[in-house]
Amino acid sequence: MTTPLLLTRPDVLVREIEPWREAGQTWRRLRVTYPGTIATHSLDQTFYYDADGLQRRMDYVNEVMGSALVAHHTGHHRSFDGVVVPTRRRTFRRNPDGTANLNLPSITIDVHHVSPMTDEAAPTAAFEYENR
Repeated sequence: MTTPLLLTRPDVLVREIEPWREAGQTWRRLRVTYPGTIATHSLDQTFYYDADGLQRRMDYVNEVMGSALVAHHTGHHRSFDGVVVPTRRRTFRRNPDGTANLNLPSITIDVHHVSPMTDEAAPTAAFEYENR
């Protein structure tokens, strides 16, 4: 939920790589390397953005679950007080060729409400979600 803000940190390395075609669309891709000081599924991830600049997918290796290849699809973007959030998240096993096995999601999350809150010291957000 902190992307893309997290990608602006100076210790996060971001570079654009070749585009990806999926679902009849061409998505731009960013290869991201996080420092070891950030808790994440894996230090290397790939983010996919559609023509409108909305995040559609992120790939990573789930290192805590036996190095499973993951394709994490995001969609149903909604604006909450001006903050656009993908309210539907589905994770699938990713094949070695980069395609996702869309037969059975391993995790499904539907976000119903987001309340952006700001504190002068640090912006935060509260999220309510349903995980099935």
